[in-house]
Amino acid sequence: MKRLLLSTILIGTTFLNSAQAQTFKIGQRLTPSSTEFKSLGASSSTMVYTYKYSKPISKTMYDRKVGDIVIGVKSGYIVSTIYYLIPLSTDKGLPQSVVKLFESSLGFSLAYVNGMYGANIDDKSYSISRTTSEMTFQKDRIMVYTTIKNSILSR
Repeated sequence: MKRLLLSTILIGTTFLNSAQAQTFKIGQRLTPSSTEFKSLGASSSTMVYTYKYSKPISKTMYDRKVGDIVIGVKSGYIVSTIYYLIPLSTDKGLPQSVVKLFESSLGFSLAYVNGMYGANIDDKSYSISRTTSEMTFQKDRIMVYTTIKNSILSR
């Protein structure tokens, strides 16, 4: 019985730690390791280093599976996050249900401009859109993007 309980605790702790490892927040301290992240490059103007999370992802967000996670790091702190959600086969464009869940999590309504929903709140910018581009690794994705405003990053 003790072995079963210990095994259950160890498996549960491992699962929780891996789920926690897939959640990144603006302002969180982070030193990306080559075992967890692949470097995608750096901005010469803002000195933000961009990394793609390279471990398997089991996270869901706004009722969609997360396909990829990209983060921006400056001076050891996360300054941007991009979660690429995998659309459901029945999704047409950017589903309003996903937009509503995103707005609910922010506590603010988003403006719709040029095919993208977004808002600037205090020193952060938030946006959500559906796209297929180099930014989404040429995959059809719902892109949930949060960043510190560029004017702050350029300081």
